Amino acid sequence: MQRDMLRTSRTQDGGKAAVWQLIRSSARVLRVEFPRESFIAHRLPSRTPLPDAQPGTILFDVNTDLADARELLPAHDDLWDAVRNDYWTALLCATDFPNTLGHNADE
Repeated sequence: MQRDMLRTSRTQDGGKAAVWQLIRSSARVLRVEFPRESFIAHRLPSRTPLPDAQPGTILFDVNTDLADARELLPAHDDLWDAVRNDYWTALLCATDFPNTLGHNADE
């Protein structure tokens, strides 16, 4: 599994999802999806409307980390907590780290 792959974290009820990427040791949030909502998609923090994007979607401007996303959308702690939990799992997963010792970690 590659560390920089796109990841999706969801709330337990499935009503919210965040697509993010592990870049070095930071969770960079790319977008949030609210599938039960129908508002016009837009970017934050610029508030640029994106009428051609999936309704109920918020795309973040460049380099939005988890702390920034939480600050921009503070009413969604359940989603940010899910991202945080998945972030720590991804960050600490030994299979994501490059093999720098020249042998498998299982040996």
